[in-house]
This record gives sequence, C-alpha cells and structure tokens, in this order.
Amino acid sequence: MRKGIAAAGCAAFIATTASACGTAENLSAGAKLQQAVDRLGEQKAVTLSVGLDGNEQQIWSALKGSDGFTRENAELLAGIDVSLSVSAAKPLKDVKEGGASLALRISLGRGKDLLEVRGLAGGKTYLRLDLRRFMSLAGDLGTGKSKGDMAQIQQFLDAADDLPSSYKSVKDALGGKWVSVDPKAFQEFAMSMGENGPAGSPLPDTPELDAGTQKRVTKALRRALESNAKFADAGSKDGADIVKVTVPAGKTADALADALEPLADQLPEGVSPSDLKDVPDKDVTVDVAVKDGTLSGISLDLDQFDSGDEIHGALPLTVGFAPDAAPVAAPAGATPLNPQDVMGAMMQFMMGGMDE
Repeated sequence: MRKGIAAAGCAAFIATTASACGTAENLSAGAKLQQAVDRLGEQKAVTLSVGLDGNEQQIWSALKGSDGFTRENAELLAGIDVSLSVSAAKPLKDVKEGGASLALRISLGRGKDLLEVRGLAGGKTYLRLDLRRFMSLAGDLGTGKSKGDMAQIQQFLDAADDLPSSYKSVKDALGGKWVSVDPKAFQEFAMSMGENGPAGSPLPDTPELDAGTQKRVTKALRRALESNAKFADAGSKDGADIVKVTVPAGKTADALADALEPLADQLPEGVSPSDLKDVPDKDVTVDVAVKDGTLSGISLDLDQFDSGDEIHGALPLTVGFAPDAAPVAAPAGATPLNPQDVMGAMMQFMMGGMDE
C-alpha cells in the first residue's frame, strides 16, 4: 500500500506536468488540461484537499485481508481529511522559493481537527495539535510495543494541568491551543544542550528539496512522461469537463527511476528511485476535472497499482483544488512556545514535581 500510494502521487502529478502529443484529440484534450493548470497558477491562493472517495464499508470491502488492515483503519481512512493551502501576495506561478505562506490541516471530520500548521512567508510558524485525540487514536491503532512506548507520554499529558502557571505556553500546546514556534530557536537550543538536549523543533519533520534538486526532479518527470502520456476528452461530471490521462506505468516509472538515480543522495530519507521499479507494468489512468477553465480535481483508482491481491475493487484517491481560497493568516491568540519552557516542564515531570 505504501508503494502504491507513492506511485499514485506520482501519477496524480502527471496531470500538472505532462505535455500533450499525438493525435488531434490528444492535442485538444492536452491543451485544455495545460490551460487549466496555467489558470490555477494565476491564483494568489489555492487549497488542495486529499482523501479516499468512499465510506467506511467501501474502504473495508476494498482493503480487508491486507496485512494488518482492520475495521478501525477503514473508519480512520473514511473520516480523515487532509488539506494544504498555499497563498501569496502575487500569482503563485510568480512566487519564488520561500515567498508563499503554507498551511497543513489534518482532521478526523467536522470539529475534530488533529493537527494544523501554518507557516507565514518570511514570518512565524504556528502549530495546534490535539495531543489527547492523537494519543487516543494511536492507542486504538498501535501495536502492543508502541502502546507501551507511549505510556510515559500519556502520563506527562495527564499531569499537564498541574504545571505551574509560568509554563502557560507548554500547557496551551498540550491542551490543543495555538502556539507560535521558532524552529531556528529550537534547533539552536538543542545544539547548545548537546546530547542531553531536546531533539529539536516540535514541528513535523518535513525534509525539503533544495530548489536545484526540485527542478531536476520535475525535469526528469516531464522527460519520462512526454513520450508516453496520452490525453482524451471523457465527457463531463458535476459541471466539470473530464480529461482522461493514460500512462504506461511500468515503462514510465522505470524511465523516471533511471533519471532520478543520480539524485538519490539528495532525496528525503526513505525515498528511493528503486521503489518505482515495483510499479506494475500496465496502463494507469487518471481522471482530471476542469471546471470554468481551471483545474478542479484529480481522481485515480489505487487498485491500478495493486500488483498482488491487496485491493479488492475500486478505491479512488481524490485531490481537489479550490482556487480563490482565503489566504493563510496567523491565528488569533497564539502563545509563543520556547524551548526552555519545554525542557523545564519535562524536568519537573521527571522529578515528580508538577505542583506550583
């Protein structure tokens, strides 16, 4: 499933990078798609939403029998909502590296936000995490060993209410309230403390590719797709024109893996070009929705990436694009969280003195 979803992400990227070629129909559909992507880049703010298009029963029927997959997993996947918002003061196509504000939100349904991170261009980063809900979720889905490993974290969380008032920022962070974070301050504090210090920033670890590597990766993907992708008009649905993109997955993935091999040392940990070698050697189709001339959605069936018998039936992964979204802004009332407070609260807990 991990490799399948990674391949699905690669296939979804086809919709925004491939160039049209071939028959007149192919040119017409490809041109429509290219114009839709260009229109999206003219926006100053866009929100992407990602999820599986199915209810709990549909997801369970598609994935039951897969290694370790449970009803609880199906319920989680049916309810999880992931969105990424990007905004800038100018059209996104003209924004240079570091010039856009970003927001990532993960929730388990309406009113059940699990994590939200907002990073303002040239400014602060803000974080809100429902740690109690996260721990409950991890306890329900984790293994016996992982549950044991989390016991001490749960004890610290239960004792947080007894922290002195001087640790308000830590109490706010543990209580699911907004805090502002300076990643550089945490990194510098960790370095100053040496091996006995905290691991670093409390922000999620999201390794970034440098601008040069990003360009080389995108160029490699374009080159792998240009001579293979085919485009065709596929009617309309819900007021949007549908363009069907078809790619020979195995052939394209092999070409991409070969092109990325020289960049292997620069890719994030856990990402290897060799993973692409496991993509099934068959055609993969992606349905791309174009509404009012702008890219509005991508849908692909993950069953296309199943080389064995892990997926039983359709399992659509959808990516929605909402142009003219609200710009990413700083939340009201965020408390500055500094590394000294985090370290002090942990020391008090370990010494058994959480009282005022």
